[in-house]
Amino acid sequence: MRKMKQYLVAATLFLTPIFASAAAPANFKEFAVLVVGVLQSVVAILFASLAVGLVYGVMLYLANSDNDQKRLEIKGYLLWGVVGVVVVMGIWGILAILTGSIFGGGVGIPQITPPVIAT
Repeated sequence: MRKMKQYLVAATLFLTPIFASAAAPANFKEFAVLVVGVLQSVVAILFASLAVGLVYGVMLYLANSDNDQKRLEIKGYLLWGVVGVVVVMGIWGILAILTGSIFGGGVGIPQITPPVIAT
């Protein structure tokens, strides 16, 4: 518990200048853009860490081909890793829908459109 408090204090002291120099949002739309941007960054970090964890879990599963007890334990971790990926993808989809409805952007993969010639 003491280590956790030390990490929390260190993180607070490290991040305080970032928050102190940040400009406060002027209206609700700027605040919403800020919150959605932070959430998208968190989702990206979670997804990357889950992907790395799943690859590591598969490597452990293949490396322990002779130990059935260890493989059974690793299967549980892999199952929860897949559940985590599904949850993170759901959060990503919800954020995409919110971004599209609040800010008027399209949902999905950005498409390249040909230029329109004005007549």
